[in-house]
Amino acid sequence: MNLGHRIVALVDGRPKRVECMTCGSQHNYREPKDTKRPQARGSRARGSKGPRSRVSVQTASEIQRRQEWQSRVANQASESFRTYSTADTFALGELVLHRKFGAGYVTEVLPDNKLSVMFESGPRTLIHGGR
Repeated sequence: MNLGHRIVALVDGRPKRVECMTCGSQHNYREPKDTKRPQARGSRARGSKGPRSRVSVQTASEIQRRQEWQSRVANQASESFRTYSTADTFALGELVLHRKFGAGYVTEVLPDNKLSVMFESGPRTLIHGGR
């Protein structure tokens, strides 16, 4: 099973040591077992006659959102994150570690004990403050 990991050490530009985003343990980097991606359905080899594959194009705002997430979250030490719990109260800009969504940061504190958190996959609205 491939889980999310944060690179802790690089050697010659390649990952050497990583930290598991799920349990927080560290280990030497291991290449994923299945590095080949299956060919997309409907895609075609160069020069073949058949349907063209659709390539998703990221919008400028999506690219900017991902870059913002990277700059705020990607290189932070694990001690900088607070594990998400509905019982805790979070502040604007605080780094959060959610068991399902991974690492993120608080973008907005909303009324009714809610907050908006930006994760790598996108924004999520969560509850907080013992509700």
